Amino acid sequence: MRALIIVDVQNDFCEGGSLAVTGGAALARAISDYLAEAADYHHVVATKDFHIDPGDHFSGTPDYSSSWPPHCVSGTPGADFHPSLDTSAIEAVFYKGAYTGAYSGFEGVDENGTPLLNWLRQRGVDE
Repeated sequence: MRALIIVDVQNDFCEGGSLAVTGGAALARAISDYLAEAADYHHVVATKDFHIDPGDHFSGTPDYSSSWPPHCVSGTPGADFHPSLDTSAIEAVFYKGAYTGAYSGFEGVDENGTPLLNWLRQRGVDE
């Protein structure tokens, strides 16, 4: 079984967001186009940076290594997927970083508390 993992395509990481990366919006469109035209996956999942109270991960004077300006805060537009990302193919979303910094989607869990690796294994994903 084959899976595509879409990582953190969120408003705060795209142009205009609090931790914007140039080209983020174009990437969201490119992923949507890829899924519409050529994708051959059994499963499509996504991760979200999703902060509730991440402690010292946020700072008014961030070092951009272990501390960052507030971003992807639960309940804010910055935590939403970018509007250019077509989310219709996404089967599950894995949230990471609620109460601490998290840098891998494999630290995330879905709405049922299932870790990403377990979710993939349960479905026989091997590529």
